[in-house]
Amino acid sequence: MQNKPESNLNNWGMWLIHKLVHPFIIFATPSFLMGLMIYLLFIGFSTGIYPGVRSLSGILLPLITITFIYIFQKELIEKIGEVPTLVSFSISLAIGFGVMFVIRIFIDSQAVPIIELVLSGSFSILVFSYVSLEGNKMLAYYYGMISGFLIYIILWGFPYIR
Repeated sequence: MQNKPESNLNNWGMWLIHKLVHPFIIFATPSFLMGLMIYLLFIGFSTGIYPGVRSLSGILLPLITITFIYIFQKELIEKIGEVPTLVSFSISLAIGFGVMFVIRIFIDSQAVPIIELVLSGSFSILVFSYVSLEGNKMLAYYYGMISGFLIYIILWGFPYIR
């Protein structure tokens, strides 16, 4: 009698990854960015109408740009879908790391709502990839970006925002 290989149903590690960790990443990555954007919007409006409107504009501009690209540039989306998964992960890792770096550099800058632009741009990339790319490609962007955030936080801590 042959021994059957252990079923994935009996593998608690597979269950943990597929039922807890993976759904958490898909939810946590954009939620993290959305939370920071809402915080900055609240701080902007608590400072005054003018800073609040600038903060809101910084959040809306990347969202509108990505929506425009999605709606009107189907051939661009097809080209993005051709990028290998490892390259997608690496690009997204660099974006996640860069987002945290930009937040730290521009914390006290009042000239342009650059932090809002960067956060909203990153959020827009995640939404764009979720809607327009196949599963593995989309996951590479999510996992890459959250990895970039976490690597930065591990090495330099969380930047204090305003």
